[in-house]
Amino acid sequence: MDITNLEKQVLEFIASKAENIDISKITTSSQFSELGFDSMDTIQLLFDAEEKFDINFDSDAVKNFRNVGDIIEYIKNHPPVAS
Repeated sequence: MDITNLEKQVLEFIASKAENIDISKITTSSQFSELGFDSMDTIQLLFDAEEKFDINFDSDAVKNFRNVGDIIEYIKNHPPVAS
């Protein structure tokens, strides 16, 4: 998957999970809290992202996730889960 396509897919995914946030307002540097996600919402977002993008986030890595770009970089640098 090319980076531009991945970024677009992640931005669309997050826009679908954020309440009342237009995709044009979401960037790779958008903080989860800026998008209306509290800590529990962010955890659910990551669970949903694992399913959507067929990946398992490392629990130590997600502790450092602060923005949308962190999700994109992780997906870009880790292979999908083998079926």
